[in-house]
Amino acid sequence: MIKEEHVEFCPCTSGLSYQTCCQPLHNGGLAKNALMLMRARYAAYVLDLSSYIIKTTHPASPQYSDDHEEWVKEISHFSKAFQFNRLEVLSFKEKEKIATVTFVAHMSQNDQDATFTEKSYFEMIKDQWLYKNGQLYEGRVPNLMTTEQLKILPLAYYDDPILRKKAEPITAITEDVKKLIEEMKETMDACNGIGLAAPQVHHSIRLFIIREPTNKELDKSKVKWGEIKVFINPEISFPSEKTWTESEGCLSIPNIYADVERAQEITVKYTNIKGKIIKQRISAWEARVVLHENDHIDGILFIDRLSQQEAEKLTPFLENLKKRIHNSSML
Repeated sequence: MIKEEHVEFCPCTSGLSYQTCCQPLHNGGLAKNALMLMRARYAAYVLDLSSYIIKTTHPASPQYSDDHEEWVKEISHFSKAFQFNRLEVLSFKEKEKIATVTFVAHMSQNDQDATFTEKSYFEMIKDQWLYKNGQLYEGRVPNLMTTEQLKILPLAYYDDPILRKKAEPITAITEDVKKLIEEMKETMDACNGIGLAAPQVHHSIRLFIIREPTNKELDKSKVKWGEIKVFINPEISFPSEKTWTESEGCLSIPNIYADVERAQEITVKYTNIKGKIIKQRISAWEARVVLHENDHIDGILFIDRLSQQEAEKLTPFLENLKKRIHNSSML
């Protein structure tokens, strides 16, 4: 039980009293928008309200943990280790069920400046705004504030029927297709992904993008990722007999990973965004990511590539994920 009656002004530094600002949200009220939620979460960190942080974290967030006891300890440690001086909101954008808030948390630790800027991402599930993830930058970085329209798209998560459909070919590269590609790029980068297929953003068409590796390293820690590459109506052929096994994850199946065996080299024929047909031999991580994303447009998930024994190990985690995302009573 926090001593709420001793808080004169809201810790979110809105200038309002805690009782009229963030306390109603901390007591179970729903934030009307992502900006209100961000302010309430900042105040919750100040007041060490770990239960509120957990309750308002998206089930697909990389910060989400089923070990709530350990999670509470981590939040409490963070709250007690830092001095929260001031919250400065730089920008707030909202489009349907997606929103971003860019803010500066003016903080200190042991008399040392610990200020950081975060571009945070929020998604609405079952009429409730939830924090999904954020991109952190040391210090105050005002140039993260932009006037561009929000381009991020909501993701389709495990057990969404669109992930099991065989996607339709693209018959023409229209302005709508080009717009979708730009939105997919923004979405992939916002989620720190290296590949994204159209069905993952609720478009059942044969299109995916990847961030192209600039080297042929098999060790992922040594891979350097370059520009984004667009694949329209791809066709895979001539997989090498030589295979390799590596851990894979998926933005649509967050926080779950498993070793997947794939061909080390493949030939891929595809159309790029300019309408040019390209055929090339690719290998290593580029081949792996292309195979992973190509599976998506065929309604296949990486978990389908596992042995029965390995798949059974993941079953309870997948069921838990499904309940967290699709069952409103879990939120």
